[in-house]
Amino acid sequence: MAKIGLLVLTKPTKLARILPVIKQHVNKTLYVQLYPGRQRLINSTPSGENALNGPHHGSAVIGIYSQATAICQNLDIRVLLAGLKDPFLSKIHTRKQIEVVIFDRIFNKDEVDYFLNSCLLNATQKCQIVTLNGTEDSVSDNLDILHPSHGSSVVCRMAESLSIDRMLTNKDCKMHKNVVLGGTFDRLHAGHKILLSEAVLHCTRKLTVGITDTSMLKCKTHNCYWAKLLWEMIEPCAVRMCSVEDFLQDVDPGLQYDIVPIYDPFGPTKEDPDMQLIVVSTETYKGGLKVNELRHENNLPALDIHTVNLLEAIPEHTDEEEEEKISSSNRRMRLLGTRLRVPEARTLLPRKPYIIGLTGNIASGKSSVGQRLENLGAGLLNCDTLAHSVYMRGQPCYDAVVQHFGKEILGDDGEINRKALGTVVFNSKEQLEKLNAMVWPVLLNRAKEKIQVLFEAGYQIVVMEAAILLQAGWDQHVHEVWACIIPPEEAVKRLQERNHLTESDARARIATLPSNTELVAKAHVVVSTYWSTTYTQKQVEKAWRALQFYLTDSSKL
Repeated sequence: MAKIGLLVLTKPTKLARILPVIKQHVNKTLYVQLYPGRQRLINSTPSGENALNGPHHGSAVIGIYSQATAICQNLDIRVLLAGLKDPFLSKIHTRKQIEVVIFDRIFNKDEVDYFLNSCLLNATQKCQIVTLNGTEDSVSDNLDILHPSHGSSVVCRMAESLSIDRMLTNKDCKMHKNVVLGGTFDRLHAGHKILLSEAVLHCTRKLTVGITDTSMLKCKTHNCYWAKLLWEMIEPCAVRMCSVEDFLQDVDPGLQYDIVPIYDPFGPTKEDPDMQLIVVSTETYKGGLKVNELRHENNLPALDIHTVNLLEAIPEHTDEEEEEKISSSNRRMRLLGTRLRVPEARTLLPRKPYIIGLTGNIASGKSSVGQRLENLGAGLLNCDTLAHSVYMRGQPCYDAVVQHFGKEILGDDGEINRKALGTVVFNSKEQLEKLNAMVWPVLLNRAKEKIQVLFEAGYQIVVMEAAILLQAGWDQHVHEVWACIIPPEEAVKRLQERNHLTESDARARIATLPSNTELVAKAHVVVSTYWSTTYTQKQVEKAWRALQFYLTDSSKL
């Protein structure tokens, strides 16, 4: 099977029928070249600038991405646009080496040779040729997304036929030299590709793309803190910028691209006099209007606004907690409970038992996650409960803690009052560090003893639940890290209700722990208890299944 393929598509409406077959030949990236529609247009398109007719093809491009989303979400589909905009272009430029060329109907040898020699720049002699034939040629010219063999369908807000003749009736076909759009563009999906493609199809010279900087994603003043759900799991801005540029250079290398980070909702649109068109989704149309208000205040001409409809989510892949559209938020939610990265080798750790370090901020729900893992068959060690024992009278930490913090932290029974001690240490970083230096080494030794007891009792996998896992450096003593995260505001709310704290006290306690961003950066698996218990259970079960597969595959146990 090839990683990179090119589909020569003569009839966009038959894509839904042939994609299941294409998945047998390509498993990573599939370029799609509409052909020979370009040659048909040569004879009917006037010369000069009007020969650029990209906007006519917008509905075809949307149709291709919508069908692909319904059938093969894991295949990176990229519709090549340069030839659609200018039918006189013949060469196909792709950044990746094409390994297989797939024709959606039978061409004779001369036609195939002509295409390979005149159009394909980076094809080698080893390039495999696949011709699809049989019943595909009988596919209807209507958009057949509801084909019964695919179960449920993508509901695309598009009712147009995708024939070339129908596309040429599109009224929204004005092109502009300078086009702009903006967004987060986290983990490019079909919705992103459609927006970017629409911008390319309307652009003749320069396309500016503003990429939301990470600092803006969590900025409450821009009303986008939880508008960007699970923002801590969004890729770094530099990574997103590279992904967008890679896609754009692939689909149309003939434009000038300016990919820039933006630190406010409007970026360069409010002050660049050369911009002419802004591409927005139906959700962000009001933002386009606001841009024009700001440009009017700056004595700049208003931008034309091109609006693109969103694709709705695929019904069978949508949980009730997810949005009913193709979105990055849904993709980030689906990352919960998955293995984000392969665990690093821990050569100093015994291979058995396999230790999961479960961590998270206060009130993040890590104890409930630990209990679910215990129900699935893991041994469970709660370090917070274990810590209580090392503070007790007669235990290693008792005398040292009382001597340093004074008898004021003792209760009437002579035991250390953890609430009184917490009041002291959570209001002083220095005092907290002194307490940690006394307790952490003792607690780690106790934890190791308990883990060995659980292993001898028959547990092959042990979960060590510890809020301080990362601060104490205990991640070096576990095979992998699982982190629980919830929005900080939700954590404050839960902590106030559970521990009867004031808001300021709750925030002070949370401030002593790693941020969600730090947790995600270190975690191999991320779980969130922000939603229903059922949704949390799904995440835990998904993570547990992935762990079983990993351990079996890597022969860890």
